[in-house]
Amino acid sequence: MRSIAAVPSAAYGLNALLSAMEFRPGSNVVISSLNFPTGVFSFHALRSRGLIKEVRIARSVNGYVPLEEYERLIDDNTVVVFVDYVSWITGGYRERVRGGIAEIAHARGGAVLISDAFHAVGVLPIDVTKDGVDALITGSYKWLLGPHGAGFVYVSDELLSRLKPSLSGWMGGIDDNQVSRRLRGGEKLFEKPIDVSTYIPARDAARLEWGGTWPVIAFEGTLASMKLLLKYEVPHRFEEHTSRLIMHLADSLGDLGLKVTTPLDSHAAILTFEYSDPYGLAEFLGRNGIVVSPRPGIIRVSPHGYNTVEEVERLIEALRAYIRSRA
Repeated sequence: MRSIAAVPSAAYGLNALLSAMEFRPGSNVVISSLNFPTGVFSFHALRSRGLIKEVRIARSVNGYVPLEEYERLIDDNTVVVFVDYVSWITGGYRERVRGGIAEIAHARGGAVLISDAFHAVGVLPIDVTKDGVDALITGSYKWLLGPHGAGFVYVSDELLSRLKPSLSGWMGGIDDNQVSRRLRGGEKLFEKPIDVSTYIPARDAARLEWGGTWPVIAFEGTLASMKLLLKYEVPHRFEEHTSRLIMHLADSLGDLGLKVTTPLDSHAAILTFEYSDPYGLAEFLGRNGIVVSPRPGIIRVSPHGYNTVEEVERLIEALRAYIRSRA
């Protein structure tokens, strides 16, 4: 059974998944304050329509959410726990999904654990079965190095059996009507008529592919980038490499008097540090050929497998020069 659906974006995939789920009256959803806004807004929208009763937000402390916070918020009425696999805003904090959040979610009334892995897939090895993830969403244009317009949704077999799409399209039908099945099988797309007298969702994750025709260019570009990454044994080799770069940068930032905001005991290939004028600093670095991401009160640095120690040294020297010029 195909457990991964191809969708135009991570946000699209999440909303396709949520539209096929059934929610108990009076239920709640637990999310993290460190989540990217996409999922947060989706669950608030469900609450505004009365499909769920409450959105509970697990608050962060020093850049991460303690497991005790999830234990406090998740109860027998929790239907979904939604966390980013890696935080986008606190410097790549890697959530304690395996043996932590997943275990708590499943023990309290069997809540579904959904993870946004946009900042993890392509640079960290992920095993959804061992991690206890029921559904995972991601997109193509960050660590996967693909173009915009492609995304993926993994759905476990158990969750898939309970999905009842409230929307559909010509890509999501079953058997002879399933367009993606015809395409994968090398059949002529319109050799057989498409039966429009009824609708039965696809048996596999294709039931979430109700957005119409795939953006073919985006998926072809993503396929090419994924072949390149697999050639270099990503993400297993890149996790170790990027970790070395992050730790070297963290040590050097401390020497410059800059405060690292990334929890270094559980991190991915992202590091953030405080700065009073993040956009001014980012513009200076950009003029020197160094690209970083300014965020409210912080700078985010995201080395990938193609970055080198020498490039990190260039960043450090540029930071030192900028700080001196402002002294």
